[in-house]
This record gives sequence, C-alpha cells and structure tokens, in this order.
Amino acid sequence: MKKFLILNILIFASVFAWEDEVAIIKKVLLKNKGANVSSSYLQGKDLYSSQNAQDGDIKTAWCFNKGPKGESVAFKGMPSRKIRDYKDLEKLNYSYKSKLVIFNGYGRSEETYYNNNRVKKGTLKIYEARIGDALSGLFFEKDPTFVIQKELNFKDEPKLQTVDLSFELKDRPKEKQVDELGLFYVFTIDEVYEGKKYKDTCISELDIYGVFDAEDEGYFKKMSGIK
Repeated sequence: MKKFLILNILIFASVFAWEDEVAIIKKVLLKNKGANVSSSYLQGKDLYSSQNAQDGDIKTAWCFNKGPKGESVAFKGMPSRKIRDYKDLEKLNYSYKSKLVIFNGYGRSEETYYNNNRVKKGTLKIYEARIGDALSGLFFEKDPTFVIQKELNFKDEPKLQTVDLSFELKDRPKEKQVDELGLFYVFTIDEVYEGKKYKDTCISELDIYGVFDAEDEGYFKKMSGIK
C-alpha cells in the first residue's frame, strides 16, 4: 500500500447539525491549516482520530461509535495535474472527472475488518469554489457552489475500492484571469455492514483525485496504491 499524499484538508463533524455545509467547507480551507479535526471518534483513544483517514496507512482508521447513520466528513479533493483552473475547463465544457478511492472499514487485519462496521451506502455532495491566494492566506472569491449529489454503494471487502465520478461544474467566471479551482466533498454515511464483534464504524482511507489524462491516471495509481 503506497502512501497517500497528505495535502488534503479534512474536518469531521457529527451530522453537521450545528452549521450548514458551506460554513463547514469554509473551515476546511480557511481555519484548519492542514490539521485534521474530529468531533466524533472513540472517546479518549487518539489511536482512532480522523487524522488516520488520510495518513496513507490502511492499518490505521478513523473509528467512531456514534450513529453510525448521519456521520459525515468534509474534505478538499486532490486536483488534476493538468486541469487546475476554469480556463482549462472552458475547453472541456466545464466537465470534471475524478476518482474516489476508499479503503472501507478497519484495514489492520481481515479479522479486524469484519469485527467492526464498514460503510455500505453513503451520500456524496460536491461543491466547487474559486480560491484566491493573498498575503493574508487563502480565501474564497465567493461562497462555494453546490454542484451535485451522488448516492454511492460499497462492496464488503477488505481492499481499496474506486468510484468514477463525472459532473458538470456550475460556475462560469467572466474574468480573463481566474484563480484556482477547488473541489470540496461532503461524504455522509447512510448504511453500514454490521461488525461481528463491535458496533464501531471505521474508514481507513478516503480521498478523491481529479483524473483527466494518462499523467493524472499514473499519479492517482502511484499515490493511492491502485495497481
């Protein structure tokens, strides 16, 4: 299992009931400064914190025992190596392609995997945003725009799974010079495969990569460990 590139920014919240999703996404970009934050993981056990969801190690996992239905994670996806702004996307009619990669459950061992809950169904909400960079730090040109919602199903097997994603972006910037394109994702757990021994729900790795060409595909496979 090759390590994931630890560039994405995660923020976890229980159901996101205390704030709307746009506010959560703003925190992902503006406040976390690269650090993972979790409001729901096994109490008193940092071993299971949200940092494990993108540490490149399938033997560690984000685990929680609340719910599990409604638990959510918001994160910024990995951009394409080629397609990084709206000028490039205009040539492609604003169509975006990406791959979701997930190691479902707790990947420490096959026994650990089946002893804990794994995600069976989930909802993925996709947001786009124009990101600027100033001396004071990163900022949004305007509030993130909701793009689309997708319902996802996952197999019950202890190995990496990928899901192809394609969608049309909504924003149409009029400026000649536009800033970085940011793709943000809110993943919510809807249903789980129940564990044989424990009621904790775990995810070992979760990421989304922009994939448009052979270079993107090669980078995705290298960083995710897909062969």
